[in-house]
Amino acid sequence: MSFDVLIQRDAHFMRVKVAGHPSLDQLLSLFHLLAVESETWVHNTLLVDLRRVESQFTEAEQAEVGREVAASLAHLRRIASVVPTHRLTRISERAAKQNGMDVCVFDVEDDAIDWLAATA
Repeated sequence: MSFDVLIQRDAHFMRVKVAGHPSLDQLLSLFHLLAVESETWVHNTLLVDLRRVESQFTEAEQAEVGREVAASLAHLRRIASVVPTHRLTRISERAAKQNGMDVCVFDVEDDAIDWLAATA
């Protein structure tokens, strides 16, 4: 399966864009790599743009993604993800929150950015 990742620094947060067809294992590995990479980031908030991910994940797999985000990126203050409206389930969000991570999933990027900017 093929996918692309772009990491950018915005004015007040880091941004990771994912596009293509990652498998579940590839997506989980990406969060492992981001755990290492994010140790050097200037910002402690992250926006993950998943709107161009074409892979389909089961509810159990979405929960696994949320748990992995919480485990790998616990040193970040907040993580927002943006997904297409038809994929907004909040399953990964609930799993991450149950594991102590301040995560919120949005279908509008501006809402995600506003949430990241708000004080925790």
